Amino acid sequence: MSIRAALISRVMARTIRPLFDSVADITGFRDKLAKAAGLNTGVPKGVDVTSEAIAGVPCEWVQVQSGRAVSDSARVLLYLHGGGYVSGGADSHRNLAWRLAQASGMAVLMVEYRLAPEHPFPAGLDDATLCYRSLLDQGFNPENIAIGGDSAGGGLALALLLNLKNLGLPMPAKAILLSPWLDLSLTGDSLGTNIVTDVMLTPKALQTCAGFYLGQRDPEAPLASPLFGDLKGLPPLLVHASSSELLLSDSTRLVTAVEAQGGAIELTVWPKMPHVFQVFAGRIPEGNEAIRQLGAFLDTRPH
Repeated sequence: MSIRAALISRVMARTIRPLFDSVADITGFRDKLAKAAGLNTGVPKGVDVTSEAIAGVPCEWVQVQSGRAVSDSARVLLYLHGGGYVSGGADSHRNLAWRLAQASGMAVLMVEYRLAPEHPFPAGLDDATLCYRSLLDQGFNPENIAIGGDSAGGGLALALLLNLKNLGLPMPAKAILLSPWLDLSLTGDSLGTNIVTDVMLTPKALQTCAGFYLGQRDPEAPLASPLFGDLKGLPPLLVHASSSELLLSDSTRLVTAVEAQGGAIELTVWPKMPHVFQVFAGRIPEGNEAIRQLGAFLDTRPH
């Protein structure tokens, strides 16, 4: 663990972790997170950021050194941000988006899906599905599309894959999941074993967010908790998780389930990193290396 990562972890344990325990006050929680997101560095010169409504869903295209609109021949990463299904958006994930675009050579489409508790399950999944279907309708080749997401967005990304299969739509080529939240019933062993070492999340925060998102729905419904879904026929998956985070078991159980059903999946467990540490790329070396690995997995261009 680098010195920079250790320092960031220490700060998060003192500031962000208590903030997440106040998520029940959703308005105050969002305001405080927005102020924190405002401290993020802007995109560098040569990165194009364009807002666009796709199928009525607010989205943001992020490209590196393009200077033109995204055409249907482009390679696209449809990305779903984290935030416990109740917060987050383009502002909080733009640093991650442009770095993934740079590393993969893809145009990143960040979907600003509707958030709970105002819009509980399945509103976010419906928005993600509409955006993917719209890309197909516009002529984008599914072989040139990848799906990605972190934390709750990682769970939403896997739920999107299950939904596409249910609907009989063509699958994307690949998917990346960063510390995905896949089990809203909160039954993973790491919720107990890592309760002290996770510097961001708490069981209380996860339970509150799950309640906001699910309403009265079954927490083991496959499209809400995709760990419990039929995982056959998915595209190749690359999963990143931290050894010290509460949601580690979601990733390890996913690997077991996908491999048991004949799928292709790779898991990298990073020692002692904060939850979704990739958002700190540019500040910690582990984040930079993670982005490089994710980009190499996504990059299908001839070399």
